[in-house]
Amino acid sequence: MPRPTTLQALSNGARASGRNAWLVAPGLLVVFLRMAVTWPAPLFAAGLVWAGIGARLEAVALSPATALSPTALSGALAALTAPRALSILAGLWLAGLLASGALRAAWFAGVLPVLAEDLSDAPHQQRFAAGVAYGFAPLVPTALLGFALELTAQLLSGSLVLGSVLAVARHAGATHPVLAAAVLAGALTIAIAAPVVASLVADAALARTALSGDGPARSVQEGARRVALRPAPFILAALALGLVSAVVLGSVEAANTAVLGVARGAPVLLALAPRLMANVLAAAVGVLIELWRLGTVAVLACSEPG
Repeated sequence: MPRPTTLQALSNGARASGRNAWLVAPGLLVVFLRMAVTWPAPLFAAGLVWAGIGARLEAVALSPATALSPTALSGALAALTAPRALSILAGLWLAGLLASGALRAAWFAGVLPVLAEDLSDAPHQQRFAAGVAYGFAPLVPTALLGFALELTAQLLSGSLVLGSVLAVARHAGATHPVLAAAVLAGALTIAIAAPVVASLVADAALARTALSGDGPARSVQEGARRVALRPAPFILAALALGLVSAVVLGSVEAANTAVLGVARGAPVLLALAPRLMANVLAAAVGVLIELWRLGTVAVLACSEPG
């Protein structure tokens, strides 16, 4: 396809996501499963803290009312920092992270072919299940490379911020304040832009693998090349969708707060239903915006740059 403008990419992505709004249902399932796989690590940590407090209180014959005493807190800290506990926590955290990433890759594998058929005006064949079955394995290496790229960008960003703070603290009142301010501004700009650009490259690489059949290394290379050749459409589309997401989800949250305000003083079970409904609605809207974003990225990543 010829290279589109930002507005064309956004409109095509919106059209594809609107026509395939049924994908919100499996998207909600993926959202809830990704939340569930992250629970074991904090639940295990909370159990360790509770067990450590109980053991220390029992050892010194204190009442449960003193659970926040220094003695009880030292027991919780000892239980939480034991080598075996730290190993189990690290394993649970890593397993949750990998499972969440695998679910996200499976979601991409199923969704992108469906959106691509709509974007190319091909006959719609409902390829979600086939995409998950046959497109998941090729996406995993690309997703891992994208994750490594995003992690590297975040580490670079953190290092630049820390270095800038240390440089300001050390060279306060320097003889060349304008030059120092320019260097600091450049470092902070790179620190802000690097994670954003890395995320765009990772998403473009996933779209290339799912739709063009490129290998992991070539997908990342092509995604980086397209972002480098036309950074403005990618960044403007990301900013526009981020603004839409903030406004829409903020409106849903405001409506949720208003409903809960009306139900104030009601029994907890009665207030639970509207809160659950509001949370599900917010998740559904978030999935629909994510579909819009994926369609937009697919248009930008798979179009011919020249």
